Amino acid sequence: MHGWTSRQRNAAIASFLSWTLDAFDFFLLVFLLSDIAHSFHVDLEEVTLAILLTLAVRPVGA
Repeated sequence: MHGWTSRQRNAAIASFLSWTLDAFDFFLLVFLLSDIAHSFHVDLEEVTLAILLTLAVRPVGA
């Protein structure tokens, strides 16, 4: 990071922080699976299948 302008450094820091928050968001989802299933009146397996399918097709068109 030596020789970077302040804009370049700030952009790198912002991208790292957004990546960290994205990972944190997904990690929280794991803890809330049963609550989400209860809220939507579906089985836990249906919620996990929906998440699995969402993650499986991310490379196609995230």
